[in-house]
Amino acid sequence: MTTSDKDSIEALRAQLDEIDGELMSIAARRMEVVRQIGAIKASRGAPVFDRERERVVLQRARRLASEHALSEELGESVFKALIEASHDLQEQTAEVIAPVSAPRHILIVGGGGQMGQLLGGALRERGHTIDVMEPGDAGGEPEERVKRADVVMVAVPMAVAEEVAGRLAPWVREDALMCDINSLKSGICRVYEERCRGEALGLHPMFGPTVHALRRQKTVVCPVRPGPTATWMTRELERLGMEIITATPEAHDRMMAVVQVLVHFNTLVMGEALRRTGLSIHESLRFTSPIYRLELAFVGRLFTQDPGLYAEIEMRNPYSAEARAHYQGSVEAFQALIEQGDREGFEEAFGELTRYFSDFGEESMELSDFVIDAIVARS
Repeated sequence: MTTSDKDSIEALRAQLDEIDGELMSIAARRMEVVRQIGAIKASRGAPVFDRERERVVLQRARRLASEHALSEELGESVFKALIEASHDLQEQTAEVIAPVSAPRHILIVGGGGQMGQLLGGALRERGHTIDVMEPGDAGGEPEERVKRADVVMVAVPMAVAEEVAGRLAPWVREDALMCDINSLKSGICRVYEERCRGEALGLHPMFGPTVHALRRQKTVVCPVRPGPTATWMTRELERLGMEIITATPEAHDRMMAVVQVLVHFNTLVMGEALRRTGLSIHESLRFTSPIYRLELAFVGRLFTQDPGLYAEIEMRNPYSAEARAHYQGSVEAFQALIEQGDREGFEEAFGELTRYFSDFGEESMELSDFVIDAIVARS
């Protein structure tokens, strides 16, 4: 490299250093605006996380990158980092402007379980007192612990959730809240209606205990007996970064027949079909495409979980039979088309599905491409 080349590189690097300083100055200006927005949210008790606003920002980031002859992926990556920093700053701002002024006494029944530990730890970090009780605790002490609690959260396995809730519900104070994290809501919410004098909410966190953060995680809230403490609990979950979806217990269970029962049933059947082929999973991976590896990962993931949980999900949902009937009918319909060699019928059925998924098509391609790129990079 000649002296002239070295001088040119140093001059260009000096320009880069200057531009980097400008970028940091602009980022600092942006964060100040973010802080101001966070202060307004905190003063109004509004949640920090806004999924729709985040989508808009990321879409604009991709468009702006393209307009400046940059890759859309670069634009999205830069703004994702800015968004994460913005969430952190707004959470810190909320703690300063609207700290936990009245810490609550929260009793988590089954709090030694993974989900109980996850939620208990997050609420403890918010400044609340967490008491953990297991369903096997006996004697007079459980009654007193329930009566002392501002919130009683049932976090026991599905098989015993209604029985445990029914036993504890009469002890809940009228100004206290009883809630649960059960995957089904109709039955346990009826228990609250019949046996609980206090406020009551059915909660269903739509995530497992292995998540890295609660931010962006969805939680379904089924109001049973609303009140000040129930409202507070919902807002507290929002302050933890969760996205709240409100539904009736019946609407929740019907949706879970699709989101859980149908999806998990398909995964169970797929896993069993693979087992029956007699092929080695590891051998099949030698021939795999990223899509196959991704689908296989979701199948394999299910069989690392607690079988009792999935038995409860499949067998206890009142709409489970209806969902499985749709699955069986779909299998039979496509099997008939394929066995008959009915290409025209197959393509017509495929076209109906294309139209059904049309509103989700673009997002599904973006999401799957993102995951596929990550799998390829790791493989």
